[in-house]
Amino acid sequence: MESRNGPVRCVPKGPRKPIPERPPEVEVLPPTDREGFVPPPELELIRRRFAAGEYRGCVEPLEALFFARRNTFHQGLLQYVVALMQLRMGLARTPRRLLRQALALLAPYPGWQEGVDLTALREHAEELLRRVPEGVDQASPEESARWWVPPPVLGEETRKGTERDARLSE
Repeated sequence: MESRNGPVRCVPKGPRKPIPERPPEVEVLPPTDREGFVPPPELELIRRRFAAGEYRGCVEPLEALFFARRNTFHQGLLQYVVALMQLRMGLARTPRRLLRQALALLAPYPGWQEGVDLTALREHAEELLRRVPEGVDQASPEESARWWVPPPVLGEETRKGTERDARLSE
């Protein structure tokens, strides 16, 4: 058989490559039982890096948790920390999208899930969405610094009257 580019070669038919198995569906986790919850070792590493503002350093351990269990909780946390990382780089459009996605992914969860205060995290994400202007792709470091609000502690529920809150009010 001929084509405009010369003879057409036929590839002999043989056994097909196996079709890879689909990864498990991403699922919503049940509410965490506080009494029986044992935090994974990655959580302390994520907390330390998050507290230091090292959002990029949170991505790998969060990915490990996500791929181990394929759930919307860890997927939402990933979206959130990547949004924070990009906001610190002066980006605006993509972090806004990521914050909205994080809020949607975390919506089914109660205020506390697997050692994380989701109430404070949601409030922070919503505040950033109010501050970061629509229609802006990126901005100077000075301009993006005006949008920034320090995130909450990524950990146990923040309670008014705690030692940390007392120090902040002095």
